[in-house]
Amino acid sequence: MEQIAYPWLVLDLTNNNAAHVGGMMAARVLPQLFFGLWAGVIADWFDRKMLLFGTKFAVLLLQITFATILVTGNIELWHVYALSFIRGTFTAFDQPARQSLVADSVPSELLTNAVALMSATQNFMRIFGVMASGLLIALLGINGTFTTMAVVYLVTVIATWLIDVPSKNRTHEDTTITSDLAEGLRFAWSSAPIRGVILLSLVFYGFAMMWMQLFAALIARTVLDIGALGFSALVSAGGIGALIGSLTLAAKPSHTPGRRIATSVTMMGISLMLFGAAPSLPDPFGLAITFVTIFAVGIFHGVYLPLSYTIVLTAAPDDFRGRVVSIISLDRGMTTVGAIGGGLLAANLGVQNTQLLYGGLTFLGGFAIIALAQGMRDYRIR
Repeated sequence: MEQIAYPWLVLDLTNNNAAHVGGMMAARVLPQLFFGLWAGVIADWFDRKMLLFGTKFAVLLLQITFATILVTGNIELWHVYALSFIRGTFTAFDQPARQSLVADSVPSELLTNAVALMSATQNFMRIFGVMASGLLIALLGINGTFTTMAVVYLVTVIATWLIDVPSKNRTHEDTTITSDLAEGLRFAWSSAPIRGVILLSLVFYGFAMMWMQLFAALIARTVLDIGALGFSALVSAGGIGALIGSLTLAAKPSHTPGRRIATSVTMMGISLMLFGAAPSLPDPFGLAITFVTIFAVGIFHGVYLPLSYTIVLTAAPDDFRGRVVSIISLDRGMTTVGAIGGGLLAANLGVQNTQLLYGGLTFLGGFAIIALAQGMRDYRIR
């Protein structure tokens, strides 16, 4: 729901200013650059379930506060930026704890299935959550949407508390957070498959993910003019594709994930270029092709994310998993660069031209890293 509501709110407040949408997304992921690596050490030091519960409860309080400001009519643009930054800070600590908790919950031979199923549930809710957001904006307005989001987030707090996973005592008396961080970085870079995923994720988060964070809202509102409901339907098409991709992976996990992850990034780049070009085609053909290409993007997205986490979680021992996942989360900081650059370029070159450029960079960057990262390509899960 946030993927629809926040960009739509910013566009309302700024009279369709693309640069501010990019700035808002940058503010959300910037904390991962500041805190992401330290969060990985914390996830390896302390109980991961309680760390995850703490972040969820803090976000609930944040959502209630923001909804109150909005409903009382006191909202200003800086509030959105501030909320995005604080929300991103909690996300930085959420990611390594949540992903590592998956590995703590299942036998190692089922890890690929588990990660893919978790990705599938996220994609499933992206479809219905996004559609619900579009309907709520149309029926209740932006204020009612954010109020509903605050209520719904209570469910995540309860669900986190109900997770049943054994508590693990991790000792770190003879180490410091800095030394453990340095140790995690050395391990990650010395592991060929993990190093390949880190480099590939820079391309994925910096260029490929911008379709969902930035370009879908701009194309729906300023190019196709299909309104909030059409925007939510467009993102839902990507969610349906991602759901199919992740469920297929869960049903038939790969023992050679490096090869499949390589294919998914290059094909995603091609699909994104088509997504940028499709709205220029005559209607209704152009509109239909736009939805089809986003569906294809979603399929490759749904394959890439669980496989990337599967590689790093299986290639790293338990004591390093939080730190290794935090490095992947740090790659999300590239979204800052991608969002700022994408927003500025879209304001000057046009939305479609910028999406074409980002799709091409996804293809070229992914292809180059794949060609060089033999250790990742040839990695096999024992």
